[in-house]
Amino acid sequence: MWQKIKRMLGGYLYIRLTGFTPERFLNLCMANQIVLWDLVFRDGGCQFYVEVKDYRRVRPLARKAKIHLKILRKQGLPFFLQRNRKRKLYGAGVVCFFLILFLMSQFIWNISLEGNRRFTDDMLLQYLDTLNVRYGMRKEAVDCDLLEESIRSQYPEIIWVSARISGTRLLIRVKENEVMGTIPVKDESPQDLTADRAGIVTRMVVRKGKAQVSAGDEITPGQILVSGQVPIVNDAGETVNVQYVRADADIYAKTEEVYAERIPKLAKERVRTGRMRRGIRVRFFNRSALFLLPRTGELFWEFTAKSSQACLFQDFYLPIWFDRITAREYSLAERPWRLEELEILKNQIHQQKMQTFMKKGVQIIENDVKILDKQTHWEVQGRFVLEQPVGTGQPPEMSQEQKQEEETVLPDERN
Repeated sequence: MWQKIKRMLGGYLYIRLTGFTPERFLNLCMANQIVLWDLVFRDGGCQFYVEVKDYRRVRPLARKAKIHLKILRKQGLPFFLQRNRKRKLYGAGVVCFFLILFLMSQFIWNISLEGNRRFTDDMLLQYLDTLNVRYGMRKEAVDCDLLEESIRSQYPEIIWVSARISGTRLLIRVKENEVMGTIPVKDESPQDLTADRAGIVTRMVVRKGKAQVSAGDEITPGQILVSGQVPIVNDAGETVNVQYVRADADIYAKTEEVYAERIPKLAKERVRTGRMRRGIRVRFFNRSALFLLPRTGELFWEFTAKSSQACLFQDFYLPIWFDRITAREYSLAERPWRLEELEILKNQIHQQKMQTFMKKGVQIIENDVKILDKQTHWEVQGRFVLEQPVGTGQPPEMSQEQKQEEETVLPDERN
């Protein structure tokens, strides 16, 4: 690589060699340590490249070997400058180009985030914006040590931050704590556990409170399952007081869930015509220019775009974005559903419902699904028999005197 650059800066020649003793000439070049490269035999003579500084040493050797040298092509920076010495505007344009690149290299044009899973890129970029760390800022204004400390202070869940500048890119790597950082405060306010749906109790474990139902009982929505009122009785079995606690229990009931999903009578599908348009959109800061082929026809178009940022080297980004746009023409058509398509669609809807229950940790005991023709539409009807938690917290009913008495009791006295 460096050898090519050196030859380009110093200039080199493409020479054609003709004569009766080319082997003697090549031996003389080797003895004088003159480098020739890309040596080929073509059109009745040898052709090769040689540097300009070595060409002056080659000419006496050519006379000694009684051969003739002819320059076919001159290449390199010295010859380029000589050919364009009168094109001052061209030279000024080249100088301005490199000057603009130098000025662009003094700013941040790309911010990359790595290692963040809990906090999205948008969340972290919005926080960086509050710190005046954004696209287009000078690299000298970025204090990486202060930036690392600020992110750790703002997000305690992030235990490690690394920020560095490479080229025109600000790279921020973070590592999040996988263990919960703080212990949530436990709510000890009194409550009852009530049923949030109808069903039949299958099993229950009461940890605190007084059970009002047992396994096998049928429950209705709003019914108290575990009461937070625990009576205090004396030796005679008489209730002398009532203690209010936060009812806590695991209650599972057998419930039934049904659903109905409508499907239009006719299926709509896109029929592509085969026509395609390609174009490109160039974005520079807040301005953009769209270059797209003219529209043909009066049908619909489906657009897809792939965006990329201009990058000269690995980390030398520029504030220029290119969007490669592809447009495909299509028309909308309606047709009756095929039986196999309805069957697939029915199973997909049912599987989505099942996945929703499984993500919640609900046990599915039975399930069935069917599809019915309703003249104006198709209807998917499904049924699930589930075993799921049914208890939800509700404040207990207390009289006015009991509320006043409860408010005067200190938390330590409750225990």
